[in-house]
Amino acid sequence: MIRQDVPFASELAPIDAPAVVTIISAGKAVLPQRQSGHAIDRIAQLTDLLSALTGPGHAIDALSYRKALEARSANTVKALANDLACYAAFCRSQAGPGLPASASRMVAYCEHLEALGIKPATAARRLTSLSVIHSLLGVTSPMREPVVRDTMAGYRRRQGTRQRQAGALRFGAGIEAALALRSEDEAAEDGGQAGRSAFTLTALLAACDTDPPGLRDAALLSLGYDTGLRVAELVRVAVEHIKQGEDGSGAGTLFIPTSKTDQTGQGAHAWISAESMRRIAAWLRVAEIRSGAVFRRVGVQRRKPRGALKPVAIGTLSPNAQLTEERLYGRKAKPAQIAYVIGERAITPAAVRLILKRRALRAADLGLVGLYGSTLEAAIAQLSTHSLRVGLTQDLFASGADAGPVAQALRWTSTATALRYGRELAPASNATAQMLRDIRR
Repeated sequence: MIRQDVPFASELAPIDAPAVVTIISAGKAVLPQRQSGHAIDRIAQLTDLLSALTGPGHAIDALSYRKALEARSANTVKALANDLACYAAFCRSQAGPGLPASASRMVAYCEHLEALGIKPATAARRLTSLSVIHSLLGVTSPMREPVVRDTMAGYRRRQGTRQRQAGALRFGAGIEAALALRSEDEAAEDGGQAGRSAFTLTALLAACDTDPPGLRDAALLSLGYDTGLRVAELVRVAVEHIKQGEDGSGAGTLFIPTSKTDQTGQGAHAWISAESMRRIAAWLRVAEIRSGAVFRRVGVQRRKPRGALKPVAIGTLSPNAQLTEERLYGRKAKPAQIAYVIGERAITPAAVRLILKRRALRAADLGLVGLYGSTLEAAIAQLSTHSLRVGLTQDLFASGADAGPVAQALRWTSTATALRYGRELAPASNATAQMLRDIRR
């Protein structure tokens, strides 16, 4: 449906420029498609790599191999293909078949990865992928050999095991005031500016306009923080997954059909705050989305204003003057025009990353964060699609939550990941802190 009198223009945001705003709902206009090439069949890629790497006596049954890999998530298959491609590149400089691999071959591969400057966590993942490949081939993995384990232990000792973590996008000033971990004296020393040293969810929400892209981005950021969704789960959120609560608080729940830790589709539920429910409702109302993907691409088409022209009398024109309809009959003035075209498909994870960085940059332009120059560039570079999940985890630890409830809320199968995400704040909620907080002041 094409609307010329959109409600958000008068009800949600005053329009300063005399522009005619039009919202074109999904299916009524075609958005230009980006040239992204053809999707890669990762299973076929794996099969080809295996055929090239295996020696005699290890024929590859493409059908059986495909069925075995279909039980894994698309991201897992992609990682296996990428890791095997890396190993195949290494094997080109080695004699003999690459698979099955010997323990000495794995030691040489580890040395090769360390020489390239690969982080121990990445190297360990690549070895794990090769272990999975060996199990699919029905042979014993060389990663079980003591010499390989000792090689990786030395690798970690030399390089260190601390992983680079996505910048945490914590809630902001409101929660910092309630959950402050610093003393009042420390806060007074820096003039209260410590909370402005990094991006917060509050700042990014304030940087969202009330046009359709701004309403969508605000709803996405707000829901992403409340639920701690991984980006693959966030872009799959559908209208049918959101349910209004019955307690009258305005809060709601989100059904998560599948996740990284739930490939069989048992499903899980997450709580949604009343504020997020309002933001989602505002976006869905303006975009006229009643079913399907909630977060969609928004195309923006702008036309500059055009001034009026008076008709010109023919007798005043020179004999060789060019005659046009506008010169003969004149034209009316036209105001600036803005058309927002709502897409039919969900946005991509890459689009979520761009949204985060674009809103962070706008927050800096509006003076919502105290970051400038290279410090601003570094803070924006740290933001990723995982920042909302990391920020929620750290806020939960700051509130005094234990690792078990945090892992349950974020749908982790182990508390180890939760502790890694909140390692800087976890000590403030451990048993010692809870016992001594009010005793040793």
